[in-house]
Amino acid sequence: MQIIRRRGLVETPWKNGGGITRNIAETRDAQGLLWRLSMADVKEDGAFSSFPGLTRVLTVIKGDGMVLHGPEEDVPARFASPVRFDGGVPVTATLSQGPIRDFNLMFDTARCAGDAQIVRQAGAHEIGQEGQTCVLHLIAGSASVDGTALAVGDTAISTEAPLRFDLARDGVALAITLRLKG
Repeated sequence: MQIIRRRGLVETPWKNGGGITRNIAETRDAQGLLWRLSMADVKEDGAFSSFPGLTRVLTVIKGDGMVLHGPEEDVPARFASPVRFDGGVPVTATLSQGPIRDFNLMFDTARCAGDAQIVRQAGAHEIGQEGQTCVLHLIAGSASVDGTALAVGDTAISTEAPLRFDLARDGVALAITLRLKG
């Protein structure tokens, strides 16, 4: 298991100047990207980058939220509520009430399956199963993984085994599982 501290992440400005990205982790193979986790600070309305062949799951982790405008519908992206969409379709975003921070999960739809859920119930939890990559990102409050405290913005990643954690009463966490297809 690996714990990635928010304070150690490197900030990279977007090409269009509309925000900052922090890459958390990714897995690649000879065919390219399997999955990627990142956080982004969005300062203004604007277009999303296109990632054909990838599924995106975006979760607002700080701020009020935004509306994602796609070719067929508008989808609200609210605080601590994962939104799934095709990374290859053109999407623009309108901030609801000022800047936000979001957590992004992207994965190769043909070779990988991914799921993201919010955990708010205090107590001991286990996510995933053997053979999956299991991720816990602390959005608010406090939590611990195998007795190690997480700060807000920290991410724990377990490969090949379930991830066990304790969430405090004030805690809000994003739980992700990733599984290779085939």
